[in-house]
Amino acid sequence: MAENFVIGIEGDVSSGKTSVCKELIKMIPNSIFADAGLIARAVVMGVKKSPLAIPTLIKMLFGKNVEPVDLIKKLKIKFEIENRHTVVYIKGQRINENEIQTEKNSTGVSKYTNKVNTDSLYKFARSIIDKYREKYNVIVSARDLIKIYPDMKVHIFITASLEERVNRRFKQFKGKYTRQQIRDTILKRDRMHEKAGYNEKYENTIIVDVTDCKSAKESAEKILENIKVDVF
Repeated sequence: MAENFVIGIEGDVSSGKTSVCKELIKMIPNSIFADAGLIARAVVMGVKKSPLAIPTLIKMLFGKNVEPVDLIKKLKIKFEIENRHTVVYIKGQRINENEIQTEKNSTGVSKYTNKVNTDSLYKFARSIIDKYREKYNVIVSARDLIKIYPDMKVHIFITASLEERVNRRFKQFKGKYTRQQIRDTILKRDRMHEKAGYNEKYENTIIVDVTDCKSAKESAEKILENIKVDVF
């Protein structure tokens, strides 16, 4: 029996990574979606809501690194795979994905990523991926994936034009934000990621432009067409 594998998905802000991963698990046998972005947003949300996180906020404001794994335990945040997708629990209560996937939480992740102990965070992430890899093929979406999990079968970086990214985000939020607000947020997060050293491509990175794809399914199909190894 072939060893289970990991496919890593990174990409531009608002290029459709989450939607693509949800489509990929429909196409790749015995696969699950480990959404590190969702986990990071959940931590930001937990920090904002819990008085236990006040010392952490103070450290961040003064530019000091925080210990994310300890924070996750303190806030009682847990991650599970249900119906092949990542779900988040805070203090035993399952949190709706739409509540986590807000612009403020997304910006918070981009803003504070460089203020955490990445060594322990990456080790924690590797342990989660390894745990699920024992039984499943893992589609994982995260930043800095080459450093988090070098033993990937494939590393994909999704790109899309700024206008297309704005359009997709605008449709997602159904008029909650104006196009200009969305554009400003995307550009702000782009700059943060550039400053943090994310979006780095490597020799084995496969870059897939999904600007012209009309749906997440079409984007996922294009990704599979670009993968040069047999994932089935």
